[in-house]
Amino acid sequence: MPIRDWYEREMIDGDRSGAFWLLLSLLITFLIVRGITRRIRSDSDGGLLRDVSVGGLHIHHLVYGIGITLVTGYLEFRFQPETPWFELLAIAFGIGAGLMLDEFALSLYMKDVYWQDQGRASVDAVLIALMVGGLFVLGTSPLDLDSAQDSSRLGVAVTLGANALLASASLLKGKLVTGAVGLFIPGVALVGAMRLAKPRSPWARARYTKKPKKMTRAEQRFGPSYEARMNRLKDLLGGAPSRPAP
Repeated sequence: MPIRDWYEREMIDGDRSGAFWLLLSLLITFLIVRGITRRIRSDSDGGLLRDVSVGGLHIHHLVYGIGITLVTGYLEFRFQPETPWFELLAIAFGIGAGLMLDEFALSLYMKDVYWQDQGRASVDAVLIALMVGGLFVLGTSPLDLDSAQDSSRLGVAVTLGANALLASASLLKGKLVTGAVGLFIPGVALVGAMRLAKPRSPWARARYTKKPKKMTRAEQRFGPSYEARMNRLKDLLGGAPSRPAP
């Protein structure tokens, strides 16, 4: 079968099967969990699906994710199994990571903001994880010193260092996806570092306060219309936040 031949050639022979199954299980877990939470949210009459509570305490699925990733990590580092147990651990780790990232905003804000505007940070975290994981599956590596000759390793190391600085600048400018992808693709990091920072980013707060023209340009470029477009995409994937009570 073509799919099986592709999997054996690209994933198994290329030592990428673990990354492939981790990425796939993370994506599926996120989609399933979001489907369940949206159904619970819409079930006003209390259906079969409901939040898990013990003694009146709501147990977030973030807790299950932490437990699963810890157990799979311990098993991998202790036994370092071969196929197919290696792939099974990768699937379990991806499930745990999906459960944790789906409630990333809870960890970030230290309160339950799942269906609030701040809850969109969880969707951001999942998208970044999927993009970076996809680059690993495709075989892109930010550290490719093994394939370099001894005479060129210094140049490769300098290039990697410069690219890391450019990617860091992108992250400081509030461009999380560009910075994360830029760690693997130098051209992306360069573009992100050269372009205008988002107005609420650390870069803008530190460098644009005394440059009102740049701050104005940043607010115009990344203003309400930009935010609305991005939020529509996030709401499509994760569900729209609840409207604040009057």
